[in-house]
Amino acid sequence: MAWVTVAQVNGALRLDLVGDAPFADDERTADITLKIAQAENIVLDFVQPKPDPAWTADTVPGRVTAAVIMLVGYLLDDESEAAQAALSGLAGGTLNAKNPVAALLWRLRTPTLA
Repeated sequence: MAWVTVAQVNGALRLDLVGDAPFADDERTADITLKIAQAENIVLDFVQPKPDPAWTADTVPGRVTAAVIMLVGYLLDDESEAAQAALSGLAGGTLNAKNPVAALLWRLRTPTLA
């Protein structure tokens, strides 16, 4: 997938990673790369129906990259109350409209009829 780069996350979350992009000198880079992949997977699982054709780094909507970056921040700080609330609000297909990530992605879901 790779919709978001480590450099984008570094800039948005003000992580102050060591060195120049791709930040190979910083010991946190591998974890951040993993968190980006996890966040992109969470977003893709939440969006219904799946984008067809699949999004690329050039075609992904801005609200999606914002959601991914927010999720990376929450995954990096998973002990905070805000992170726990945001991450739990995306679980099990339930939608908490107060969840900032869900609010960004709301329009990318087709309502399900009961």
